[in-house]
Amino acid sequence: METQHSYGGGSGGGRRKAIPATCGLHRGPVGFANLMVSERGGTVMFDPHVTGACVISLDEEGARMLRDLLTGWFGCAGCSGSRQ
Repeated sequence: METQHSYGGGSGGGRRKAIPATCGLHRGPVGFANLMVSERGGTVMFDPHVTGACVISLDEEGARMLRDLLTGWFGCAGCSGSRQ
Protein backbone atom coordinates (compact mmCIF):
# COMPACT_ATOMS: atom_id res chain seq x y z
CA MET A 1 0.00 0.00 0.00
CA GLU A 2 1.52 3.32 -1.04
CA THR A 3 1.20 6.29 1.29
CA GLN A 4 0.98 9.80 -0.08
CA HIS A 5 2.15 12.35 2.45
CA SER A 6 0.65 15.82 2.69
CA TYR A 7 4.10 17.37 3.10
CA GLY A 8 4.91 17.14 -0.59
CA GLY A 9 4.32 13.61 -1.84
CA GLY A 10 2.72 12.93 -5.18
CA SER A 11 2.46 15.14 -8.23
CA GLY A 12 2.41 18.86 -7.67
CA GLY A 13 4.19 18.48 -4.32
CA GLY A 14 6.48 21.11 -2.85
CA ARG A 15 10.20 21.33 -3.39
CA ARG A 16 12.07 18.32 -1.96
CA LYS A 17 15.66 17.29 -1.29
CA ALA A 18 17.04 14.14 0.32
CA ILE A 19 20.10 14.78 2.50
CA PRO A 20 22.38 11.87 3.46
CA ALA A 21 22.38 11.68 7.26
CA THR A 22 23.21 9.42 10.18
CA CYS A 23 20.54 8.26 12.60
CA GLY A 24 21.65 8.29 16.25
CA LEU A 25 19.11 5.62 17.17
CA HIS A 26 19.75 3.18 14.33
CA ARG A 27 23.43 4.09 13.89
CA GLY A 28 25.17 3.21 10.65
CA PRO A 29 27.53 5.17 8.40
CA VAL A 30 26.92 8.66 7.04
CA GLY A 31 24.21 8.31 4.42
CA PHE A 32 22.64 5.29 6.17
CA ALA A 33 19.51 7.34 6.71
CA ASN A 34 18.03 10.05 4.52
CA LEU A 35 16.56 13.28 5.80
CA MET A 36 13.89 14.46 3.39
CA VAL A 37 13.56 18.23 3.45
CA SER A 38 10.63 19.74 1.59
CA GLU A 39 8.87 23.07 1.30
CA ARG A 40 5.26 23.78 0.62
CA GLY A 41 3.43 27.05 1.03
CA GLY A 42 6.09 28.66 3.20
CA THR A 43 6.41 25.70 5.57
CA VAL A 44 9.59 23.60 5.69
CA MET A 45 9.21 19.94 6.64
CA PHE A 46 11.93 17.55 7.83
CA ASP A 47 11.11 13.85 7.47
CA PRO A 48 13.71 11.55 9.04
CA HIS A 49 13.92 8.20 7.24
CA VAL A 50 11.46 9.45 4.57
CA THR A 51 8.61 7.51 6.17
CA GLY A 52 6.21 10.27 7.20
CA ALA A 53 6.12 8.77 10.71
CA CYS A 54 7.58 11.85 12.41
CA VAL A 55 7.57 15.02 10.33
CA ILE A 56 9.02 18.18 11.89
CA SER A 57 7.55 21.40 10.47
CA LEU A 58 8.95 24.93 10.61
CA ASP A 59 7.06 28.03 9.60
CA GLU A 60 8.93 30.78 7.77
CA GLU A 61 10.17 32.41 10.98
CA GLY A 62 11.43 29.09 12.36
CA ALA A 63 13.14 28.27 9.06
CA ARG A 64 14.93 31.63 9.11
CA MET A 65 16.03 31.04 12.70
CA LEU A 66 17.47 27.66 11.67
CA ARG A 67 19.19 29.24 8.65
CA ASP A 68 20.75 31.92 10.85
CA LEU A 69 21.90 29.34 13.39
CA LEU A 70 23.53 27.13 10.75
CA THR A 71 25.10 30.15 9.05
CA GLY A 72 26.54 31.21 12.40
CA TRP A 73 28.00 27.76 12.95
CA PHE A 74 29.31 27.06 9.45
CA GLY A 75 29.45 30.40 7.66
CA CYS A 76 28.01 31.14 4.26
CA ALA A 77 30.09 30.73 1.11
CA GLY A 78 29.60 33.80 -1.02
CA CYS A 79 28.20 35.93 1.82
CA SER A 80 30.18 39.02 2.78
CA GLY A 81 31.89 38.71 6.15
CA SER A 82 31.31 34.98 6.42
CA ARG A 83 33.65 32.42 7.91
CA GLN A 84 35.31 30.19 5.35
